[in-house]
Amino acid sequence: SGGESSMQNSLSGFDALRIDLRRKRRHYTRIDNFVNKYIKMTLQWGSLAVMVYRSEQQISKLDIPVLSFLLLALFRLLCAPVKLATDCRISPQADIDRGLVLHNFAGIELDPRRAGTNLTVNQNVCIGADYYKRGKPVLGNNVFVGAGAKILGEIEIGNNVVIAANSVVLSSIPDNCSVVGIPAKIVSRGVTSDYLSFD
Repeated sequence: SGGESSMQNSLSGFDALRIDLRRKRRHYTRIDNFVNKYIKMTLQWGSLAVMVYRSEQQISKLDIPVLSFLLLALFRLLCAPVKLATDCRISPQADIDRGLVLHNFAGIELDPRRAGTNLTVNQNVCIGADYYKRGKPVLGNNVFVGAGAKILGEIEIGNNVVIAANSVVLSSIPDNCSVVGIPAKIVSRGVTSDYLSFD
């Protein structure tokens, strides 16, 4: 499980961001006109939070340590109002592949060890270490995380997985499943959910 190896090393943060925004425009634009598709979708709070994450990663990859440190300090200062307004915190150390979409914003904490392509996250989601700080989750490709869900600890989430709203996932989930509940249980296999919108 855990999906394909991440392409984060081969894609720059800005290349990944271009794919993130393209996926959001393609699958989450309700009224398909220029204003909605290219202005509103780009300036949504969730999109801005992803822009901050990708930019922060890009700056941290600079080969000049002193310049990288100074630019990161300036960037974080300038982006503090965006982080405050969106209430979305994505760890710059998180390895999240292309196609990341924050469909709604507010109360989002993302700090997986690794996440594959086409991760979709709704509001009030937490992905990261559990209470004991023993490790962080690895997510496969094409994972949808519903509002209020938590994915915690050193576990693996397979490919093509739908995690229902308010679920708490504390153990590994295989490919092609839908899960729900506290703790989350598998309720269907062979998923072909409409929630799994990807290229």
